[in-house]
Amino acid sequence: MVARRKPRRKQARPSARATSQAGAAGIVPVPNPLARAKYNSSINPQLNPSINPKVNAALNPNFNPRINPNRSTRIDPRFNQSSNPLLTPSLNPAHNWLLDPKQTQKFSGLYRLTPDSELMGYVVRTSNKAVLLLFDKDLNWSAYAVDNSQEGYNVFDLEGNWKGYALKNRAGGWNEFDLEGNWAGFITSR
Repeated sequence: MVARRKPRRKQARPSARATSQAGAAGIVPVPNPLARAKYNSSINPQLNPSINPKVNAALNPNFNPRINPNRSTRIDPRFNQSSNPLLTPSLNPAHNWLLDPKQTQKFSGLYRLTPDSELMGYVVRTSNKAVLLLFDKDLNWSAYAVDNSQEGYNVFDLEGNWKGYALKNRAGGWNEFDLEGNWAGFITSR
């Protein structure tokens, strides 16, 4: 007599509902964060001089006036109202609920992570491609970023003060730096 094998059961996949319940307003926890970003030369500027503003003066707004909003009114939101969410209601989540992740299911899919790949917050894209809104991990609007026309952004607090910048990294996202060029984190879609 031949013994029959029991058919294998397929493992149940988590439902879309179960995965979407993880975060407020439809934002799900970071899927597979780049856990070893600190050791990844495509992301960590300390391991790659071509993305390090302390080594590469072309990337440092203190040495490159084209990406410094204090030296170029074209990229300074104080002079360019169309890129200033504090002055343009359509870019301001306090006036445009579609940009507030607490009030809408829309989310651009960008995450702000620390150099240790811990969640720092979220990024919402606006109708103006030159402006990103930065939210903390509690979904409170904390800053905004304005395109510097050189594959990066300048970061401003909600009082309009320039606080740092974000530069394109080799992993398809941006690294965030303070004004002294210290690596503060990165923005990624993964």
